Amino acid sequence: MSSGMPVRAAERASGMTGAVRLIAALLLTVVTGAFVLATNRDLQMSCTPHGMLNLQFAGSADCARLIVRSWGAQCADTAAQRMQQGCPATAGPPDAAQQRVEARPPEARLKTARQTLWADFAFMAAYSIFLWMLCARATATLAGMPRRVGQAATFAAPLAGLADVSENMAHLMFLAAGADGPGAALFAWGHYSVLLKWGLISLIAAFLAAAALHRLVRRALPA
Repeated sequence: MSSGMPVRAAERASGMTGAVRLIAALLLTVVTGAFVLATNRDLQMSCTPHGMLNLQFAGSADCARLIVRSWGAQCADTAAQRMQQGCPATAGPPDAAQQRVEARPPEARLKTARQTLWADFAFMAAYSIFLWMLCARATATLAGMPRRVGQAATFAAPLAGLADVSENMAHLMFLAAGADGPGAALFAWGHYSVLLKWGLISLIAAFLAAAALHRLVRRALPA
């Protein structure tokens, strides 16, 4: 029996174990992400049609304050007021789903906002682990400069999760401030955490897309 056969068997077993772990991380990401999306639906009013994403991408502390006040009351502000405070204009009158959300008690909407943020802690842990494993797996097939880029992307995955933690802590403090909303310093903390998180995720996505294209090209080329 060739001495290389046990080595190849061990490599195949290790590869299968890695694939199982990657699939488990993907499933955990999907489950926790689905729960966050489900709770986020109960924040989608006519003045906050994207729920928590409206708070993430609020253009100013005034806009963030307006969003928190809307969840704690009703969408009583006008389109002109929203634009003046840095919020995007809404699409029009509420649809049936938005009317259902706006009919809920304000306390229930604020409770849902907190639940969404707390659930997001589980989601961020899951997706950062999944992206870290996916980047590490893609990097192992590369060499030279692409490999170094992949190592940086692997390092960026947990950093994106930490930026998400920072963002959620800021947003929980937004909600704790109530109608007064965030001050300039607190808003800046949340705002730059959001920008850092999405910037890192965008870089990771670009690397994974390039690595997948590289692999397809290698398979298409003759041996």
